[in-house]
Amino acid sequence: MRKIFTVVSLLVAAGMVLTACAPGATPAPAGTPQPTAVKPPAIKNPDTLVYACEGCDPQSLDPAWSYDTSSGGIQQNVYEGLIFYNREHVDQYIPMLATAWTVSPDGLTYTFNIRPNVKFQNGDTLKASDVAYSYLRGFIQSRDSGPQWIMLEPFFGPSVTATFLDATVKAGDTTGDDVVNTMYNGDFVAACQAAQKMIVADNNAMTVTMTLKQPWGPFLASIANAWGSVIDQSWAVGLGDWDGNCADAQQFNNPDANKDPLFSKMNGTGPYSLVKWDSGNEIDLDANPNYWATQPLWAGGPSGTPKIAHIIIKQVSEFGTRLAMMETGDADFIDVPRNYISQLDPLVKETCDASGNGQCQAVNANGFIRLYKNMPGLEEDGMFFNQDVNVTGGNSFLGSGKLDGNGIPPTFFADIHVRKALVACFDYNTFIKQVFNGEAVQPNGPVPPGELGYDTSAPPQQFSLDTCKSEFALAAQDPGLTDLLTKGFYFAYMYNTGNTTRQIAGQILAQNLQQVNPKFVMAVNAEPWPVFLGDYEKSRLGGFWLGWLEDYHDPNDWVAPYLGSGGAYSGTQSFDPTVQKQMDALINQAVSSADQSQRATLYAQLNKMALDNALDIFAVAPTIRHYEQEWVKGYYYNPIYSEFYWYPMSKGQ
Repeated sequence: MRKIFTVVSLLVAAGMVLTACAPGATPAPAGTPQPTAVKPPAIKNPDTLVYACEGCDPQSLDPAWSYDTSSGGIQQNVYEGLIFYNREHVDQYIPMLATAWTVSPDGLTYTFNIRPNVKFQNGDTLKASDVAYSYLRGFIQSRDSGPQWIMLEPFFGPSVTATFLDATVKAGDTTGDDVVNTMYNGDFVAACQAAQKMIVADNNAMTVTMTLKQPWGPFLASIANAWGSVIDQSWAVGLGDWDGNCADAQQFNNPDANKDPLFSKMNGTGPYSLVKWDSGNEIDLDANPNYWATQPLWAGGPSGTPKIAHIIIKQVSEFGTRLAMMETGDADFIDVPRNYISQLDPLVKETCDASGNGQCQAVNANGFIRLYKNMPGLEEDGMFFNQDVNVTGGNSFLGSGKLDGNGIPPTFFADIHVRKALVACFDYNTFIKQVFNGEAVQPNGPVPPGELGYDTSAPPQQFSLDTCKSEFALAAQDPGLTDLLTKGFYFAYMYNTGNTTRQIAGQILAQNLQQVNPKFVMAVNAEPWPVFLGDYEKSRLGGFWLGWLEDYHDPNDWVAPYLGSGGAYSGTQSFDPTVQKQMDALINQAVSSADQSQRATLYAQLNKMALDNALDIFAVAPTIRHYEQEWVKGYYYNPIYSEFYWYPMSKGQ
């Protein structure tokens, strides 16, 4: 979850082939249903909320394993952690499974009082040891490119940015920066036992005590999301999961998704329980009739059994079908690609502010849809370059694997001039104007606008075909690339199936490359989301497009995954070792400092390094739109949520 995300945002995936230099507004594709004077639909199934979406299939239902928004959107409704966000606030927290907590004066020890008499959905009673087990299980499992770096760093130190045991170590490579080999001399049992001393449960007192390696400013922020979810130990063990014994813990490290016992099963304490996951089609959730929250979670917030008894998440790839579902009342929410907003806006009755506090403005008395717009997003989207592509067993993404006009070598993107050329060949303004309707900004590095350390005076990457051409000419002077201009190249740019925003981004770049040199061929290809993630995580993709949605509100959550050793993105990109070492030192210094002004300076420096080295294309930070039927009540916007938190919502005229 947090966040390699399936679509650019809840409402951003666009849907047509775009010519990069085409002026004016983008029309909807031929055959798109045009809005007509539709009679407002009657409310259907007041106890059921239907969300029609595209590309929203979870990667896994295990909160310790998954790291994408589609998975997290299910998990944050079924599972719960010790704390949660206070409504729309990204930096304020409310008690959930912890009723209170204290922090020692030195900032190292957190003690949580665990809520009594809470039931899991299978009827088991929550114990303090379930909390400790859930955190330790995450450490033990920590799969490659997963979310556990967020928890490992506070407990083991900022130098640990990979996993508890990196998969490369299993193959005999002991150079990784995993916990086991950097701190415990390869002894997995000793590392596990050390972790058990860091997180200690007392079932009689109903407390859990956590001892950190060093003071960690964003610690509470880091546990408020899905990887802080608490699961039922006895239930998990009954399914064949880790039993809490360090002696056999290593066999549960880095599991394949479908071999994880909790891959498709859920048993949380949250307001909803899983009924069905029909992968690629539908996910059904039912209200938990025994939900523990008898008092409002926040002032004026929800309590008791959820008002909406059934949540149905339907994967509907065609926008025309989703639009028809909205017009007939068969859907309450739908994904709306930016280039289709003109199809839905005539149906909007009122526009509302981001807070969800009822500050709305009537715009069309004949409409029946509510629109929230210009909501700030904590997300970025862009293209990533793998500087040493994994070609084990062959790799068709690189064509022939040689610079012979039919492919590229695995280290093609290691050349800084190649990367600078690709950066210059992307038309940022056209992308933002025509795909996002202008409702986005171009960031100037991995730290997004509004975060600590974002330098508003630093220019972002610039589109220039002349610069693109000259940088390729410089690349052709480098060893191994001397035939670049005469023979050209071929490689596959990859994105996830159904995400036409990313398709269009690839087409913009591909068309501009052809304009620079007809022999420069970048094929724009798609894979289903789980397959795409698998290839990306195995470093098999050369150039690919992904997005990042903030895990917790701190710039460390951006620079660590984008730039740090073993980061969710950088861990698959094989940066130059000298550059990597410099960035790691700055990242560690910044997250460990208590001086906010010093941290801001360091994050600005990291942003500049990313730009100077053309590590990625930092393309867009979109704002958010949300459309809903006017009968939906209780929606509010929190940018750090994975999709929707259903519990506060209801339906009624």
